[in-house]
Amino acid sequence: MGDSSTPPAVRPGVHLRNRGETEPLPPELARHPALDVVALLTKTTPDEWVDRWRTEVGPSPDGHTILAIDEGIRSAATTPTTSSTPIFGGISLKTASAPVRAEVVADTLEIALAQPAPERQLFVWVESLTPLFDGGSAVPFLRTLRELGESRPVTAICHADVERLDDAVVDFFDTADIDESVAERLDRLRAENPTNFGYLRRHWRDTRRAIEASTRSYPQARQLHGALTDTETTPQSLGVALQALVELGVIELWNDTVGSNRYDLTTYDAELLDAIGESLAAAEQAE
Repeated sequence: MGDSSTPPAVRPGVHLRNRGETEPLPPELARHPALDVVALLTKTTPDEWVDRWRTEVGPSPDGHTILAIDEGIRSAATTPTTSSTPIFGGISLKTASAPVRAEVVADTLEIALAQPAPERQLFVWVESLTPLFDGGSAVPFLRTLRELGESRPVTAICHADVERLDDAVVDFFDTADIDESVAERLDRLRAENPTNFGYLRRHWRDTRRAIEASTRSYPQARQLHGALTDTETTPQSLGVALQALVELGVIELWNDTVGSNRYDLTTYDAELLDAIGESLAAAEQAE
């Protein structure tokens, strides 16, 4: 169903990535006629960011607010500083030294949302959460993004060092792509949900066959099961294995309801499932 060479679509929500990841900006941003953008930059200069936006996305957004953070200033004896410049060329630029206090981040968002319109979408790009963690502003910032998402479409991509993340912080994110190894992902699944791990271990081959045979983008487990022949799975056992793939980041849920879940096969990561299958097969042979 999916093409691993094409960057997957990024849905509204708060998304976690490894710091230093260089994936392109979401191409679907170009399709939003009314967009407010907030960029928290630690490595890229404002000029470089604007050039990147024009290259990867295209037209300037309705509102563009940049907070340029100097991570080089980290002495405990140094008082963090901030400054603002007038809007130029449709861009509002703020600068701050690390660590970044909560009021600095809040002010940046306030500038971006000074004239909110219900039809406008908000896109937030954070090159590194580290200076926010150091300034005690990461959690208030993430909480604010979640609250904003309740009243308007918000898409935020935040990069972070894995060692700075605890479970309470990770819970703020809708998706987390932090480059766990396949072995680490499987170990985590086995520890946190041994039932789902067991079903996936037994049925991963049929689950892969069902996904790749599907002509639907958002099927239920029973619809995927209907495409299988010569299988030991049932719709129920296949559904459990699919849930395990969701936990491992191979596919995403399209909706989670009191009835049957639907799975978003447009997010299918075939390479990751191949790697998971190889790891499970190797474990089988070693037993």
